[in-house]
Amino acid sequence: MVETDLLSLEGKVALITGGTSGIGLAITETYIQHGAHVVIVGRNKKKGESISKRLDRPQSRCLFFQCDAGDQEQVKTVCLQVLEKFGKVDVLVLNAATEYTEAISEIKMAHWQRVLDVNLSGPFYFIRNLVDSMIKQKKGNIIFTSSAVTLTGAGGGMHYPASKAGLKGIANRINYELLGKGIRANLISPGVIDTPMLRKKYPDNPEVNKHLESQIPYGRIGKPQDIANLALFLASDLSDYICGQDVVIDGGRTFYRHPKGSLASKNDDQNDR
Repeated sequence: MVETDLLSLEGKVALITGGTSGIGLAITETYIQHGAHVVIVGRNKKKGESISKRLDRPQSRCLFFQCDAGDQEQVKTVCLQVLEKFGKVDVLVLNAATEYTEAISEIKMAHWQRVLDVNLSGPFYFIRNLVDSMIKQKKGNIIFTSSAVTLTGAGGGMHYPASKAGLKGIANRINYELLGKGIRANLISPGVIDTPMLRKKYPDNPEVNKHLESQIPYGRIGKPQDIANLALFLASDLSDYICGQDVVIDGGRTFYRHPKGSLASKNDDQNDR
């Protein structure tokens, strides 16, 4: 029997924003393992180039482009460079995000704008600059990293769930307007995932981990690979008929209930990458 990789991404070009750490890096590594050419976009040039060098191979190229996802002109430049290099983008993973933990009455206007720029406007910038090429090739697969905070309102400050909820509207419009042209969009909404963003607030020690795990019915903190596995399926041809879905991956944490606490003082319900 000839073994076939049903999740093969061979021949596909994937662009992943925020691809240098956490969930984005796990998706990058997974896509490379399954044969895709991957463009990772991030702000840290040294880190990005190191990852690109480590993962790059003849049959599955890995290139890094430095870019602030919240900067319209930088995004436009990167998209043009990617299209010039590969001629297409088959899979667009919009994963880059930022957040600040602030109570509503303490939100700084600059922070509000920054979160919306990166988390909401950034995905639009990439879509706007790549959608015409997808329409031309009559194929495009867009995957958003949203968040379970859209269900709970917890995690970070108001700006974070607001920006993540907005992605649902963008995805819905893509499917409404462009499905007939071969372009589809889906969302992944992680819960508590063990990433650098999470560990900025929750140190990796037994006491903290026990507290987080007590809120997750499945009994463990999520891993970036948990999210990458779904991102692989959604990028593959196996998911070709799946459109407009928002899949929560949180070990059942949305079923957990507890008294509301102080957002600013207790860092409750963090659902970051």
